Amino acid sequence: MKVGVDARGSWWTALQKFWAVMQVTLRSRVRYLGDLWGSVFFILVVMYVFIELWRVTYAQGGDASGLVAGFSLTQMIWYLVATETIIMSMIPIHRHIENEIKNGDVAIRLNKPYSFLGWHAAVFLGEGALKALVLAGMGGVAAFWAVGFPSFQASQVPALLLSFVLTAMLNFLWGAMIGLLAFWTEDVTGFYFVFDRLKWLMGGFLMPITLFPGWMQDFVAWSPFPLMIYEPARMAIDFSWAKWFDVSSRQLGLLVLLSLMAWGMYRAGVRRLDVNGG
Repeated sequence: MKVGVDARGSWWTALQKFWAVMQVTLRSRVRYLGDLWGSVFFILVVMYVFIELWRVTYAQGGDASGLVAGFSLTQMIWYLVATETIIMSMIPIHRHIENEIKNGDVAIRLNKPYSFLGWHAAVFLGEGALKALVLAGMGGVAAFWAVGFPSFQASQVPALLLSFVLTAMLNFLWGAMIGLLAFWTEDVTGFYFVFDRLKWLMGGFLMPITLFPGWMQDFVAWSPFPLMIYEPARMAIDFSWAKWFDVSSRQLGLLVLLSLMAWGMYRAGVRRLDVNGG
């Protein structure tokens, strides 16, 4: 019984630390809200360009229902808001982890009473939540001005918020694993460029994967990337509880797998530091 109590206490303490770091990060970013103006300007420019592009595309005609790849014009524009918010709200966590490993700061954190990856995840979510709120708001204003609101119900908000947290954690783990490669190589920039752009392409960042050729859709379906971008973005503009349960369960499964992989990389990297006297 004592072991069970200790285990629960350990998990509860870890969650409290995680929440505390998130709160500190969020308060810190609120004080420097002006730093987000560059991102706001960028998303507005992107929205303008793609709104005009998709208007021309839909003017040329879709299928018999006026749809392109299963999306109406309104859904396509709001899909873009969702994907831009997902990607642009994510801080370059690979760079933070890479710098800590290269500078030796990771050795200092080993003595701290919190998880190295957990601390970075809390910072990632704390800053990402604020950026997502601002970017979704400004992108939503542009989308509403262009095409109006998609069908939406307030009861969906809690489910979509949870979906954003799961999506953010998947993107965090993907970026963290790239950053952890710094244990074995001095510079992870090349790895990040390849793996992150692969995620953009196969995750449906700039366009839905339903626009891909059939063979490529089948290939992408076996990758983790749609669960990081396409699936949650599509669900935000075409919500159903059945779809939410399906996507969330698959995201949770992938979250467990990536967590184990990231933890394994971290432990292997720490052992390498110990062997080399780092």
